Amino acid sequence: MNEYSTSTPAIKIIPDEQFKNNMNQKVLPYLQSICQHGYLPINNSCLPSEDSSMLNTEGSLYYEAYRPALSVGAVVISHGYCESAEKYKEVIYYFTQAGYEVYIAEHRGHGRSFRETPHPNMVHVSDFNNYVTDLHTFINTIVKPHTNDMPLYLFAHSMGGAIGALYLETYPETFTRAILSAPMLALSMKPFPVPWAMALGRIMICLHRDGNYAPGQHAFSPGRSFEKSGSSCPERFYYYQEKRESSPCFQNSGSSYGWAYRSLNACRFITQKRNCDKITVPILVFRSLYDGVVEPSGILRFVKNTPSSRLIAFDGSRHEIYNSPAAILENYYQEIFKFLTET
Repeated sequence: MNEYSTSTPAIKIIPDEQFKNNMNQKVLPYLQSICQHGYLPINNSCLPSEDSSMLNTEGSLYYEAYRPALSVGAVVISHGYCESAEKYKEVIYYFTQAGYEVYIAEHRGHGRSFRETPHPNMVHVSDFNNYVTDLHTFINTIVKPHTNDMPLYLFAHSMGGAIGALYLETYPETFTRAILSAPMLALSMKPFPVPWAMALGRIMICLHRDGNYAPGQHAFSPGRSFEKSGSSCPERFYYYQEKRESSPCFQNSGSSYGWAYRSLNACRFITQKRNCDKITVPILVFRSLYDGVVEPSGILRFVKNTPSSRLIAFDGSRHEIYNSPAAILENYYQEIFKFLTET
């Protein structure tokens, strides 16, 4: 047994009705006491923002590192599309309470990290592999120098799950185990057929208009309703929505043609058998039975083509399983910590 192995920890989930008070009075003060944050320079060109006083235009990634005492391992979080480190405070809290160090960098085009577009709300990337390169730089520069020989685990959601899966295929020796929560392995392009979306994306790239908003995508507007969100817990949804509406850094809203086209290509590449075969570490994959964001076909294909993976389907949650009611989160984290402590 590894010297860092531990028994499955008992984590107390924050009750729904007390969520905001618990986060503000207990969770955030604790996390701030063990947090270090900073900016990691990335050798990549970026464009100025329309509001450079609010957003990072200097070619760097914003990151946070949480280091509780007597750590049993380290978890790297790869967040989803239009998200930020701020949205993962509850997730970080449970991992640190279980004795894990936690590291999270906001992906380029998100949160306080730099943008490849002058549109402050748009998610745009010139090459999906840039996300993987950024993550690798973050791990080698910030994570590994502090974790020494501790086992390293990946927790990745949605777009971050696609980035994480591609990372596992590119650098199969980095992580000991990985958790992909509702990974974006097949995008829902409804009402447009995927071949149509791919063709349109190619055309817009040829016309040098891949930095424009894709159909149905638009700048941030306040007042988003819980019913149209990926969360199945109103208390958790509105807690972050308040933060999002009060800070321009958290107002990512829509994707460019370029992001959509390159993400569709990445999903196809990641789930091919020859690429899945490169993954050797155990993977726990979660999917929601009420996911309106990603198609189940990509997740099922990935699991089928990756022998080291195991799939768990969650009933009663939407796309953001980690933003479900406490009753669902009890089982969710029980499965996560049982997986991390398996020998």
